[in-house]
Amino acid sequence: MSCSSIKHRFEEERQRGLSFERAMEMYRELEGSLAAHRLELEDLQRTNADPGRISHLQAHINDGERLLKEMKQLHLH
Repeated sequence: MSCSSIKHRFEEERQRGLSFERAMEMYRELEGSLAAHRLELEDLQRTNADPGRISHLQAHINDGERLLKEMKQLHLH
């Protein structure tokens, strides 16, 4: 699943009430998505692909990393 889809689901479920188990599941999905994006980025950079594609992918990675940071800072109540 894409980082943006995970972010959208995370925000929706967070508003409704997010369980620890569900938050961890999304966290792992996001880590997997970011790992795939990073591999793709390495391939694009190695093959001197279109700078626009590289920039777009880097933006996705940055967004995903921000969401990971936000998830790490969650507090249980």
